[in-house]
Amino acid sequence: MNKRIRNWMAGFSLLAALAPVAQAQPAQAKWPTGPVRFVVPFPAGSAPDVLIRFVGVKLTDMWGQSVIVDNRPGGSGVIGMNAILTAPADGSVFGFVQGSAISVAPSIIKDVKYDFKRDFVPVTLAAVLPFVLVVPADSPHKTLADLLTAARANPKSVEVADVGRGTAPHLASALLGIQSGAQFLEVHYPGGAQAMQAVLGGQTQMMVDSYNVVAGNVQGGKLRVLASMADRVEPGLEQFPLANKTVPGAVAHGWFAVIAKKGVPSAALARMNRDLNDVLLRPDVVAKSRELGTYPRPGTPEQLLEHIEQDRKTAQSVLDRLGIKPE
Repeated sequence: MNKRIRNWMAGFSLLAALAPVAQAQPAQAKWPTGPVRFVVPFPAGSAPDVLIRFVGVKLTDMWGQSVIVDNRPGGSGVIGMNAILTAPADGSVFGFVQGSAISVAPSIIKDVKYDFKRDFVPVTLAAVLPFVLVVPADSPHKTLADLLTAARANPKSVEVADVGRGTAPHLASALLGIQSGAQFLEVHYPGGAQAMQAVLGGQTQMMVDSYNVVAGNVQGGKLRVLASMADRVEPGLEQFPLANKTVPGAVAHGWFAVIAKKGVPSAALARMNRDLNDVLLRPDVVAKSRELGTYPRPGTPEQLLEHIEQDRKTAQSVLDRLGIKPE
């Protein structure tokens, strides 16, 4: 066999070897090739449901594929997390979940089967939902410092309404108490309407919830915001002082993230992260998000993982101080 024929055959062999790679690259680049489903552990019409549906329309336009929202409410997010866990890991299913389903639920609910680090991968933090501290309009406490002074002087004299034991608002007020040295009397209600009625009626002296929940009564002059527990001043909340300026470390907010089952192809994860980061920061999406009381915070998977680790650590420290165990 002469040298020319050997070179030609070697070149042909190389092309043959590269052919599958060349064919695979366009297939990956075309993701998604079918409908994409977001499992959402909230009822239809709730703020996070409305947000991901609005975002889903943008993604549908971008991809030319349907985006389906699959509501799986209940169980503090556990039902939705389990639905993601049992879905195929082919890039057709993602989760749009609340942070408490990751950071809190496994520590307070018995027999939770999933472990985030073992079973899931982060895609991006989507949005945060800052909590505010509100008092009745006629409250004698004009500032957060005033209220904390009263709570320290007479432990458990300040009653705080929340939407249930172990919920994010409960842990937020408990964190404030731990960081400030104040002892509140936490009063748990089965829902936001009952908690709101308690503070409006004067049965409790303070309530912790997101601003969109209390905004109507604040603007109507029935409630007054003492402070925001956000980590920074957010648009629309500029008039409220940050709690962490009075009590360092008093930062708490709800948050929502996009996650996937472990095993989803890396190309699908990367494309989802890139496209979500684009869509979440579009002006009309930011405006819709703000209407719902949320603030977009997209970033890298690594940043979301760091956020989860810190949130889990903070939540667990509060749960330990409160003596809350799985039940």
